[in-house]
Amino acid sequence: RKIGMFPNLSVKSCFYSKRMSKKFTELMWNESLNNQLSFEGWSEIPMVSTDRLKIPAGTSREDEVKLMSLFYKNNLLNSFLFTSQKKQCPSPLCICMEEEQTAFHLLTSCSIVDENLRDEIKHKMSLRHSWTGTDLNDSFITILNCSRDPSFVELCIKVVQIEALQLRTKIRLAR
Repeated sequence: RKIGMFPNLSVKSCFYSKRMSKKFTELMWNESLNNQLSFEGWSEIPMVSTDRLKIPAGTSREDEVKLMSLFYKNNLLNSFLFTSQKKQCPSPLCICMEEEQTAFHLLTSCSIVDENLRDEIKHKMSLRHSWTGTDLNDSFITILNCSRDPSFVELCIKVVQIEALQLRTKIRLAR
């Protein structure tokens, strides 16, 4: 079966297996996203998947919220909130005061996070994707793409569980 045949759905499409339907959905989603982001000039495109993220059982809701905040550009970290919620977030800096608090900073260079943990995360990022340690332009895409690796997710959970980072789980919206 060729994936290129998916756009030509037949009358029998209602008989496609769940696996085939999933592949078709991912193919269409990937092509649409690839076209849109390539047109906008993005150099790295997120991998699409209809599978759930493999978050370990027993992970608290607060840790899940913090974890998901690492995977998206619009998040609960200071660097993003500073642009829209200045009353609640007066500075984009991380609590370490070295850089803006971004997911990439927390996972790869924040001095509050154990160096061995940061090195392990950087190693995972370099193995699974084309990240070289120097290109920060698409860092949240790299992190998002790595989120499909359960061991990467577990490392990220260790980071968000560091109380000294004082990561948010919610914000109050201005009325």
